[in-house]
Amino acid sequence: MLPLSQPRFSGALLMLVISNLLLWEKTASVPACHLEEGGCWDPLVNTFNSAIQRAEVIQNLAEQIHEEFYHNPFSSAQFVTLVARMYRHDQAVYRARYHCPSNSTNPPLHGPEHENIKTKKYLKMMINFVGSWISPLFHLVLELRGMQNVPEVILSKAKDIEENNREILEDLRWILTKVYPTAKMKEKIISWDYLSSIKSNEKSEKFLAIFNISHCLRVDIFYTKFHLRALMCRITGKEC
Repeated sequence: MLPLSQPRFSGALLMLVISNLLLWEKTASVPACHLEEGGCWDPLVNTFNSAIQRAEVIQNLAEQIHEEFYHNPFSSAQFVTLVARMYRHDQAVYRARYHCPSNSTNPPLHGPEHENIKTKKYLKMMINFVGSWISPLFHLVLELRGMQNVPEVILSKAKDIEENNREILEDLRWILTKVYPTAKMKEKIISWDYLSSIKSNEKSEKFLAIFNISHCLRVDIFYTKFHLRALMCRITGKEC
């Protein structure tokens, strides 16, 4: 027969049960590693890898479209003229060459400032960094569609770059919600200095904005890849 009374949990045993429950609750907020044929699949690692691969696609496309702008008859004369103006120290062109949409959002690249930045803040800065390209790329595609004699090779690359940039931004937003479920994020609305130029009816102004995008994108996508890999190392412990 069972005894009339059961032994009570000791205080230590009860605390151990509660501690385990809290630990389980904490770890459950981050996607688990899913067992699949051939090994373990981690959604966070997979999402970072996807974002990095998209950045590599953008890097290749940015180089290709840059070459097209300089050598395709559609734009080559305009770009050659802009470079000549820059060599004559034309400040408007010099600024377009080096003042990129993301200048105010680029996370620190090296040194103590990079090493000491909190991971959550770092991730939020990256969301704003990638997000700063949404408007320039959207308007690049929009204006190219409306211009006469735009080669399909240029328009298709611009569309692919815009789409991949949007996907990277969505990946980063997803990562933030999974790693920091309670984090508040108010994304910065970055004003692009050359928005009025790319909308202009003046051909020289429109190409000045395209010149800005073409040069800045080739630089910024390098930073995007670097920061994505650094964040992947911090958050998942992979590819360090």
